[in-house]
Amino acid sequence: MTAQAAPLAAVAAAARPAPRSGRLRLALRRDRTLVPAALILGLIVAGSLLIPVLSPYRYDQQSLDHTFEGPTARHWLGTDQYGRDLLTRLAHGGRISLVVGVVTVLAEILLGGVLGGIAGYAGGLLDEWLMRLTDMMLAFPALLLALLLAAMLGPGTLTVVVALALAGWPAMARTVRGEVLALKGREFVVAARAQGASASRVLLRHLALNTLHLIVVRATLDIGPIILTEATLSFLGLGVQRPTPSWGVLIADSFQYLQSAPALAIIPCTTLSAAILALNFVGEGVAEAMDPSVRGAS
Repeated sequence: MTAQAAPLAAVAAAARPAPRSGRLRLALRRDRTLVPAALILGLIVAGSLLIPVLSPYRYDQQSLDHTFEGPTARHWLGTDQYGRDLLTRLAHGGRISLVVGVVTVLAEILLGGVLGGIAGYAGGLLDEWLMRLTDMMLAFPALLLALLLAAMLGPGTLTVVVALALAGWPAMARTVRGEVLALKGREFVVAARAQGASASRVLLRHLALNTLHLIVVRATLDIGPIILTEATLSFLGLGVQRPTPSWGVLIADSFQYLQSAPALAIIPCTTLSAAILALNFVGEGVAEAMDPSVRGAS
């Protein structure tokens, strides 16, 4: 290696991600709510995945002789107006909400991350056109998009995912574009170009890796609002359709029994609130752990 190439290689090596175990320990020390939030989120996720498999009841199994029962050894959270096991329906609804949240976030990353990275790196007319497209999409709220798509596709889980992904990718694209614009003039990117790296290698090896922390943080923080919007759409009849349960459907079905059986509304509302709060706290903890400014902290 020549004397001129050695400093360039050293600068390019600075782009390599440092081990994040020290950042995680620092985040745990600074944020005392991270561990309880992660435990609550883990319980909700584990329950949503395991209870429908282990439960002796189907989510749509009716028993009209056991309606509005309180918690018992047979039904830990009681039964609803049709004698269906509330715990099984709650867990099945959590599974649907989590799947919708994860799939929607992955679609946001795939569409918004790619378009934002290309726009920020290419610049010029391509950047201008892509940003005008994102501005146009940001003008449509998720609920409005869901109404339009429900009219065209019919209400359902697919409608919710498509509407939320279309509503969410522009914000992801702007986040990635802003970080790429800030990074593409940095020394390690200039060094990589000087060493003859192709545009695709610069994007994937240097820019994408150095925007990964922002993508992960935004994705983690986006799942909570996505689950809340899915519950709202299902509550309005635009999302998951009966008899398939979701948290929004459970809340909607319980409204007429608020006085006689308030637990039917309190339980899914509490679970939904706990999941969203836990996701927000975990997202903040992830943001702290992946913050490059604490690189090398222990």
